[in-house]
Amino acid sequence: MKYIEIENSNGTTYIRENKLEALARVDAIVFDCDGVLLDVRNAYNVAIAATTRRIIESFTDTKIPESIFDSTLNHAYKRTGGFNNDWTHAYAIIMRILAETSEQKLAELNKLAGESLEYTSPKQRYDYIAGKVKAEIQIDGLYEKLAEFATQLDASGIEKVDQLLLDKVGVNIKKALKFRGDVGESIVSTLFEELFLGETLFTETFGYPPQFVQVEHGIVEADEVVIKPETLTMLEELLGGPRFGVASGSIENTARHALGDIIDRFPKNSQYWHDVVDRDQKKLGVTDLHKPNPYPLRKAAEPFNPEIVLYIGDTMADYLTAENAGEGVLFTGVYASVHSSEKVKQSFIELGSDLVTPTVNEIPAALRYARENQ
Repeated sequence: MKYIEIENSNGTTYIRENKLEALARVDAIVFDCDGVLLDVRNAYNVAIAATTRRIIESFTDTKIPESIFDSTLNHAYKRTGGFNNDWTHAYAIIMRILAETSEQKLAELNKLAGESLEYTSPKQRYDYIAGKVKAEIQIDGLYEKLAEFATQLDASGIEKVDQLLLDKVGVNIKKALKFRGDVGESIVSTLFEELFLGETLFTETFGYPPQFVQVEHGIVEADEVVIKPETLTMLEELLGGPRFGVASGSIENTARHALGDIIDRFPKNSQYWHDVVDRDQKKLGVTDLHKPNPYPLRKAAEPFNPEIVLYIGDTMADYLTAENAGEGVLFTGVYASVHSSEKVKQSFIELGSDLVTPTVNEIPAALRYARENQ
């Protein structure tokens, strides 16, 4: 497929030539948040590392070097399409590291984990297990093993992780972690959010104080806003008003804190965050509406009754979300505010994305070009 290339200060925009006519008819836009509206490279990867290192050290007495959690490893998991949610990413890394523990030590951990299940509180389960097993995990070669494990994974995410590792690591450990459980239920998601948000924002978001970590400011403070107010103004001019929404795996209050006043320019009924989708799942009695299910994308676009929606994302999961949405949805991959940006750019081009841009701020110019040249 052939791309038109347009150079700008942030990098190159790639417009798929045979999609010019469709791009010219875009009349609504839905954004992912992390990596798109926000540059989270100095936040979420740090939170994954901090969550993983703390759990592994508590369960095995092994200190995992922070240097293992680099941008290349992050990209290796994101490119599978199954780890758009960073809780699942942390769970995958935790399980793979635990798989390096000896059979004897895993048996000890599983016994403790099984006994910990009498507690509903994730902190109580964690405390029951923590510090009781000393297991030697070989650090040399661990990075390569984690990278190789990523090549075995796919868009099914933790289903594949469990298929490959659960028999070895043990069912009780997963039950104690209570993975797939929400904040306040799962050790992984609760610890992650406490580290990420800090005491004040965590309490504000979830309605109770942190259990694991008492720090005033969380890792979220490293987030940087990418989208510019003038970009939204130009999109309003092109689309005939604020015809743009959000379909994101982020928690609403977290994103609102990081984005500031700019989020108020998005119509409230077109914002579909992780917790909004969770509420809909409970209401509908289902469990699989998060991306790459197109549900949040379709719901975010629904108020505009659009002819063609442009969905803007930064991961394989976002690409698959647009693909799963089917007719009437185009996809833009952004690459300058993510880990391994050159690899991400090339992946989006190889996938045949309709538009590939450095950031969201090049979108108005690309749509204008399509309207003038189709």
